[in-house]
Amino acid sequence: MILPVSEAQFFSEFWQQKPLLCPQAFADFSSPITPEELAGLAMESSAESRLVWQRGGVWQQQLGPFNEDDFQREGPWTLLVQRVDHWFDEVSALRKDLPQIPQWRFDDVMVSYATDGAGVGPHFDRYDVFLLQGSGRREWRLGPHCDDNTPQLSENELSLIPPFESEDTFILEPGDVLYVPPGVAHWGIARGPCMTYSLGFRAPSVANLLARRVDRVLECLSDAALLEDGLAATLPTRPGEITAAHIANARDAMHNAIDALDDQLWLGEVVTEINEDRGHAPPPIDTQLMHDALQLHPEHKVAWMERRDRVDLFVDGTHFEIPLSELSYAISLCSGDSCDRTALADKAAGLYEILSDTGALTAHIES
Repeated sequence: MILPVSEAQFFSEFWQQKPLLCPQAFADFSSPITPEELAGLAMESSAESRLVWQRGGVWQQQLGPFNEDDFQREGPWTLLVQRVDHWFDEVSALRKDLPQIPQWRFDDVMVSYATDGAGVGPHFDRYDVFLLQGSGRREWRLGPHCDDNTPQLSENELSLIPPFESEDTFILEPGDVLYVPPGVAHWGIARGPCMTYSLGFRAPSVANLLARRVDRVLECLSDAALLEDGLAATLPTRPGEITAAHIANARDAMHNAIDALDDQLWLGEVVTEINEDRGHAPPPIDTQLMHDALQLHPEHKVAWMERRDRVDLFVDGTHFEIPLSELSYAISLCSGDSCDRTALADKAAGLYEILSDTGALTAHIES
């Protein structure tokens, strides 16, 4: 992906701050799948898909799976399919060309097909997204930053916001990318039939991280560990009074317990967890680890953390350990590269066994 600014400038000035138009970020780009292939995927019961359109000024939504008759409709409409990268290797490969964002932050590639004039209405997302124009042309209108206090219209389970006065408007051609940070209102309108690839990056909620970290500490904290008053006991108080010193003392005790008992595994477990309610792509044919080249299956999330004497490996929310000597293979696989099966099984047996048992390995197919 070619950015119009340096990668350092992108992260310092744009990432999670403001939108950035990237003309021809993917030069000479050709959509790796066709509208017909996307529609075919939307007919699968294990794919997550939806149709969005307007009727009488009211936004409508229908969830898949669909049949061919569902696509024979009048007026503007949009088909959206989640996690298309789990089904098509060519779509999954797009993530390798994005800026150097932590791999475990990547969520999925949603692909949409829209007829002329169609869109899904004005809205904002709670994740970072790179909107890659795959075919045709789409107009993007950008509005203000939004938050929980922004009025939202709940129409047929669609979380929309009232139409806004555009602060910027862009027309994207194939290969153009528009980066939109969390909270920025945007509204895409197809200018003729078009396809758009939405490459999304999610961040875990602070509440979830805090709960996981504290829960782990509570499992290790003895009930016999009591709050000691320390210096707070020597300060004068009025009868029944809780002072700022008491609060500070209690807060310090909690922080000290958390820091002392923190195993630092909570972040890796949280960011690699998978929503079990989502649809699942079937494993490709001939991926039973007998292929010469193996790679990570995009449906699985893998991350790692280097320690002094080992590597903590996280696969789909579960913690494992592998020796430091196998780290280079984990890095290679997490980067999207393939590894020779024989070399992986011989030189990184622990990693190979874990990824095999969890189903996180699949055959690398040359595109």
